[in-house]
Amino acid sequence: MYKYDIHIHTAETSRCGHLKAAEIVNAYKKLGYAGICITDHLHDFYFDIMEWHDDWQKCIDRFMYGYKLAKEAGDAAGLDVIFGAEIRFTENDNDFLLFGIDEDWLRSRPFVCHVTHREFFHKYGDSVLILQAHPYRDKFPVLSDCIHGLEVANCNPRQKNRNELAVELALSHPELIRVCASDTHQWGDEGQAGIILPNPVKDSYEMKAAIEKRSFSLWCPVWEEVIRPCAGKV
Repeated sequence: MYKYDIHIHTAETSRCGHLKAAEIVNAYKKLGYAGICITDHLHDFYFDIMEWHDDWQKCIDRFMYGYKLAKEAGDAAGLDVIFGAEIRFTENDNDFLLFGIDEDWLRSRPFVCHVTHREFFHKYGDSVLILQAHPYRDKFPVLSDCIHGLEVANCNPRQKNRNELAVELALSHPELIRVCASDTHQWGDEGQAGIILPNPVKDSYEMKAAIEKRSFSLWCPVWEEVIRPCAGKV
């Protein structure tokens, strides 16, 4: 069995990240994970401080930096490093994890975050996996008809994630895929959760396919009691 943490931020790309890519890789290797997903933040708040914030290609150069360093370290250490993104759209501060994308996908879609969540889902929902991160951390509406799944447990300890409400939503919408993740930003966050897959995955497209198959199990000791009602079927 292969354990992956699918929500991690690097200091090199995410302004709220405090762990360097190589530190993250080394930590997860020691914890016995098979791999990690780098899901740095993709929205205007992270680009506006750049002098080239209106140049999408330079924005993507910056966005890819943390992932590429993690991938290089992962290849050396024998840890799978999977590309993803945590995107935020124009209408509120809800965040969504994306899989089934790569660098070329982003480069060919300038300012892809400059739409609403619903517009993005209608345009890309057939090809990109969209999972809502910490859906009840903020008090914005959850559009359950515009996601493929959600984090039923987000383990970031500094946020009021209200995971119990995410579990309730998942139970009322059995069509939604359920995942859990650490949402790692700094020391102490790492290795709090994961999904356990029957086979290893090597890239974002394989991760998308593996999650869509729903053949994984949830691993989240801290929130085990809360997620237990929905952990049997992801």
